[in-house]
Amino acid sequence: MGNLSTIREAESRESSKFLARIEGGPAGLVFEGAAGIGKTTVWLETIRRATESSFCVLTARASAAEAKLSYAALADLLATLEPALFDQLPPVQRVALDRVLLRGHDGPDTDEHAAAAAFLSVLRLLAQQSPVLVAIDDLQWLDSPSRAVVAFAARRLTGRVGITATIRTDNKNPVPSWLHLPHPDQLTRMTLGPLSLGGLHGVIKARLGRTLSRPVITRIHQVSGGNPFYALELARALDDSTPLGRLQLPASLNEVVRQHIGTVDEKTSQLLLAASCAANPTVVQLAQVTRTTVDDTIHLLEHAETQGIITLDGNRLQFTHPLLAHGIYTAARAAQRRAMHRKLAELTEVPELRAGHLAQAAVTADETTLQAIDAAVDAVAARGAPSAAAELLDLAISLGGDNPVRRLRAAEQHFRAGSFAKADDRLQSIMGVLEPGTLRTLALMLRGAIDGYRDRLPQAVEALSQVVAEARDIPPLRLQGLMLLSLAVGLTGDLAASVAYARRAVADAQQLGAPGPRSQALALWVHIGFMHGLGTDEKALATALELEDHDSTGPATLRATTVAAINCAWTGKLHEARVKLAEVEQICVDRGNELDIVSIAEFTTLVDLWLGHVDDAARRADEAVQRAEQLDSYTLLATVLNCQAAVAAQRGREDEARRAALKAIEIARDYGIHFKTIAATAALAFLEVSLANYEAAATILKPLLANFDPAHDTEIVVGGYLPDAIKALVALDRLDEARPLVTALETNGTRLDRPWMLAMGARGRALLLAADGDLDAAAAAAQEALQHHDRLPMPFERARTQLVVGQLQRRRRRKQAAAQILQEALHTFESVGAPLWAARARAELARVNVSPSDGTEMTPTERNVAERAAAGMSNRDIAAELFLSPKTVEMNLSRVYRKLGIRSRSQLHARLRPPNSPPNSRENPGSPEDADDYR
Repeated sequence: MGNLSTIREAESRESSKFLARIEGGPAGLVFEGAAGIGKTTVWLETIRRATESSFCVLTARASAAEAKLSYAALADLLATLEPALFDQLPPVQRVALDRVLLRGHDGPDTDEHAAAAAFLSVLRLLAQQSPVLVAIDDLQWLDSPSRAVVAFAARRLTGRVGITATIRTDNKNPVPSWLHLPHPDQLTRMTLGPLSLGGLHGVIKARLGRTLSRPVITRIHQVSGGNPFYALELARALDDSTPLGRLQLPASLNEVVRQHIGTVDEKTSQLLLAASCAANPTVVQLAQVTRTTVDDTIHLLEHAETQGIITLDGNRLQFTHPLLAHGIYTAARAAQRRAMHRKLAELTEVPELRAGHLAQAAVTADETTLQAIDAAVDAVAARGAPSAAAELLDLAISLGGDNPVRRLRAAEQHFRAGSFAKADDRLQSIMGVLEPGTLRTLALMLRGAIDGYRDRLPQAVEALSQVVAEARDIPPLRLQGLMLLSLAVGLTGDLAASVAYARRAVADAQQLGAPGPRSQALALWVHIGFMHGLGTDEKALATALELEDHDSTGPATLRATTVAAINCAWTGKLHEARVKLAEVEQICVDRGNELDIVSIAEFTTLVDLWLGHVDDAARRADEAVQRAEQLDSYTLLATVLNCQAAVAAQRGREDEARRAALKAIEIARDYGIHFKTIAATAALAFLEVSLANYEAAATILKPLLANFDPAHDTEIVVGGYLPDAIKALVALDRLDEARPLVTALETNGTRLDRPWMLAMGARGRALLLAADGDLDAAAAAAQEALQHHDRLPMPFERARTQLVVGQLQRRRRRKQAAAQILQEALHTFESVGAPLWAARARAELARVNVSPSDGTEMTPTERNVAERAAAGMSNRDIAAELFLSPKTVEMNLSRVYRKLGIRSRSQLHARLRPPNSPPNSRENPGSPEDADDYR
């Protein structure tokens, strides 16, 4: 079923904790849940982990067929043990087990008590050598003698013995009450619920080796109710070409439905069919549609409820499992379904529901039905349900309402839903028959978008260029074409051309005068211009935000709110960016826009990583990769693989980082998405620098450095690799190659007032000066970098600069100061999940012969700051002497006040300076900083 830790995190954690508990004495873990929910999978995973941990594992898999076969399960548990082990048992116990294993009948009479005592003795003998795991699958089918033996032994367990089991829980199989361990708290019961959408995706991908589109996965999730067995059976029976509304149950699941439905009568069957056709069935609605009295309807439904088919909650009812509703629906004859939909259409006032029922009731469509479907498409598309809109349009086409407009609309809705293959098919069928004009231009524009997301970038650029050429007399379409062309050309890596198209789009939008399109053009200009090193056009962004049409459905990078959020991230306003990105993401979720959900995940992942929330970043990157795989878009996949590589590299997971980055580079090169190679290359280079493989890092970065443009390539979005390039080049004594990179960061950082550029430039300058032997100037440059970090909430990068400061202090023989700042760097590296860099900080600490603080008292930095503050030094003077930033001094002093329970410098002076101590020339009792300000 794939990786258990990613598919069922809670169960994986519980399994690990259970095995760890066995080392301390008896423990039990029972997995409970419905048939097919995945109990056996987590049970097998627990066995695998136990085996890897050198447990002695005894397994048995009970079955209904063997439930009446005495000692069948006990024999399975003992089958793999060496016969010599039984020679250590008392004779009567050995004979009892020989009979269980069908090895003979000689000896004294035995019974279940002797067999139980013998089994307990075996467990105790085994536990003397290694931990023991007794693992039983399908506990509900355990034969009676085996159950008696296991129950006897479980109540008397001692030592390192654990029991894990699965049991199917339903109306026929209640949770067993006979399994007890010596103490109640030693047995844990865990109920497995349905898998998430992502979990099912992982199961299907792992078991079947297939990646279905998100609409198909979503439909499978709905019908299967998150049950992995049902989901796998459904996935085997369909593919992306299967109409979602006509998903047929395979024979294996038809049997499941048949067993649940049992022998309901004809009237009840009609009620259940009506309920399966309705969106939110009620008792009154079902009574009306089947022309049954409410009392009779309730009576019939109560019978179905006792059979576990439905549940009643007041006037409403629902099926106990979505599979039952779908099975009842597909099992009915087509004529029965159509008749039921006609009746429901007469009773339904909601346009979307009425259209759906009319469409399902029709064999060929009349104009009334087609109009109702078109109106419903408008409603569901506006509500953010493109897959539902596409399904309705496909239904209208299949009923005879086929025309180029509906096919174009169907292609558009499939595209928005992420079903690129279906969108491609619908569009391709009309491209050859469209005459030049508005409809053809719209089709070409969609052609370009589909080609772009289906990783045919050259074709996308060609189609969008045609749009711009053919829409000369249709200004709104030409404008849309220019904007999409700018985005497509940018992905090829030609940002200069992308900027040129964006500039033309702004000019066209100005002439057009429409607020919404003008907002989009300005947002695009701000976004592309920033990436090309032109800074943030604040006026253009403000206008774009003011004119924005919040109901527009264009790409995320054409929406002003999205561009503003991304701009906050790229300019270092990370906390503000995180809030804004969350709002944008929610809008995308509400609209069902899978494409933009993945696009936004790229920026949110990086912001989480930069803020030091590495676990959140890792989770989001993994989810984004999963979504991109479901959308079958290599462009999106390359984007989020870059995020996954960056997170893995910081976490020190070499294989994972290399695999993700190299896959992203392969995709980008194969499909001409050259812009996406930058982040992947940067992740690989960062990993090599983290491992101190500087030659490898320089080799990896050679293509980027060969094309480096100092005037345009220093923003973090395109120049994120520069700090690692500088570090590698300086380490290799290639200082002349590093100097232009540092100068570019410093120059552009000053011109644009960009904290990241300034901090990275100052740190790079410190490395260059240190390599030249000017340690004092290097220390001053590093101190300047820390001051820039005060405006940049990127703890990992700050810690890297602190590591440089610590190294410089050590080289200047200021060991105490070096130890203090290295301790801070170590703490940060550990807190942001950067083990490779934490190891480097520890190594530097070892070189100055100072061990890391355990954090229970004042750290060396805190004590050094506190002593100077008590002596009357100002924060700025302390910062200068200790090579810290003033903000770091304030933070350390605040922590000291809390630890000592004081509020002012006078109290600090009294606490740290012994009574009657001679005055210090630096003391200044009247300092303005002697106040309750926690500075």
